[in-house]
Amino acid sequence: MKRYLAATAQNLGDAVSLYEQNIALSEMTFGLLHGLEVAIRNSMHDQLSAHFATPRWYTVAPLSSYSLDKVHAAVRDAGGSNASPGKVVAELMFGFWTDLAAQRYHWSLWQPCLSATFPGVRLSRPVIHRRLEDIRWLRNRVAHHEPILTSAGSLYAGHQRRISLEELAGCGDWISPALGGWMRAYFRFGQATAIVNNVATSGWLL
Repeated sequence: MKRYLAATAQNLGDAVSLYEQNIALSEMTFGLLHGLEVAIRNSMHDQLSAHFATPRWYTVAPLSSYSLDKVHAAVRDAGGSNASPGKVVAELMFGFWTDLAAQRYHWSLWQPCLSATFPGVRLSRPVIHRRLEDIRWLRNRVAHHEPILTSAGSLYAGHQRRISLEELAGCGDWISPALGGWMRAYFRFGQATAIVNNVATSGWLL
């Protein structure tokens, strides 16, 4: 509450209003993040399955020890070595997938197959990785009930990272224009945008 009181010159009513708007925005953003995370995960899984000619690509792909540890944990949590690929993939956290766009996988995974994860955009791997990391940090911030509302017309993801609602939906466009359109239309996108714009023009400094 201190940050909201500071932003509103200690006006308790306005501070409570900002606090409530942050809660509402976080709820709406979580829906966007959920849909986007599943889409990114499934698209990467499809590309890796096709490239390695098996839905159990995680058993043969040249993964780092860090990534392999995540796979082993996912297999265990999914029920063991006989678990279906779908269950294993669902157990892998979003950080696993964003890491596959990192520099370490540029030649082994990104160039041969994962670049096709986002057919709707022509951007370099570092730019895409940066956006995915922004989304990951925002996701974690929402999950830990930390404030994301700012007066800059964007959402605060932590670590000096900001991302707009349109950039979130735009990442959906990278996978499919239909996905981006669905995100904007379904997840109370207009209401969330109204909150962000209202605070951006309020004169409060967050």
